[in-house]
Amino acid sequence: MIDIKSIWANQSPTDEIIIKTRIEEIPQFKCYAATNHITGNHLFILETSVNAKIPEIKKFKFKGLLIQVFDFDNSKELNIYLLDNQLKDIFSLFIENILEEISKCVIENEALIETANVVLKWKKLFDKINFQGLTIEKQKGLIGELLLFNSLLDENYSIDNLLESWTGPDFDDKDFLFGSKGIEVKFTSSKTPKIKVSSERQLDAQNLTHLFLVLYVTEQVKDKGFSLNSVVDQIRNKIANNHNALKLFNEKLILVGYINEDIENYNSQYALKCSYKYSVTNDFPKLVSGDLPIGIFNTTYNIELSSIEIFRLNIESIIELIK
Repeated sequence: MIDIKSIWANQSPTDEIIIKTRIEEIPQFKCYAATNHITGNHLFILETSVNAKIPEIKKFKFKGLLIQVFDFDNSKELNIYLLDNQLKDIFSLFIENILEEISKCVIENEALIETANVVLKWKKLFDKINFQGLTIEKQKGLIGELLLFNSLLDENYSIDNLLESWTGPDFDDKDFLFGSKGIEVKFTSSKTPKIKVSSERQLDAQNLTHLFLVLYVTEQVKDKGFSLNSVVDQIRNKIANNHNALKLFNEKLILVGYINEDIENYNSQYALKCSYKYSVTNDFPKLVSGDLPIGIFNTTYNIELSSIEIFRLNIESIIELIK
């Protein structure tokens, strides 16, 4: 993968306002990592022929990014400009995704279509991320996913398979997908534990052979507990010797909204009281799309723990099925 952050970091000021470095790994197109050395903002430039058909993404702006097209006498330029340097990490992943896709292209119109597709995909992602930091509920949701991630690592589950299966950054309805088996994770610090389900899709096992539900019941404490930051650090330490896995894990954290600039806000501590694992079978009490009257959607409901005791199982049973 092209490390565009390193290219930007190694750029030195010149007499030009825009410092450009050709991305040699994609020789079929004129791609540049660039920096405005007056403002310090980074940008990506794709230079095309004057007859190139650039999709309707010019003057496209979202969450700290601006896309513009410039027409010159003998060429055109598609510029993707970072307006907010605090988003540098996620912007780097965005541009690397574009480069990954256009590296497979042969003609420039194809490359422009792929670029537009990546832009539209990432706009949806940018719209869902809270760049002012994760809310308390989002923090708890992420802690739950990472607690399961961490426990599966302790059970010697493959880190590569775990990273591939963790769908949290993609905002899918299931937190983990292991082929046709899904796992939904819940985390609560309520004094009266229950399972809060935030949509009719979360416990819908359609297209899955198995669906499991994992609940972590905790209480908030002042010290000697674990925090979002401490769970992240535990996982990083366990996979530190696997450079590619660590890089991908960090990238997924960025995509889910866990950004280093905000980590001082993620030190709330919790103590684990117990955890429950359930098999979500046809008889499991739940609401799914097929059960709802026409016009009802995005349902939120609670499940009482005493009503699902018969569906409990252990982690070993889950691991055996997701291998």
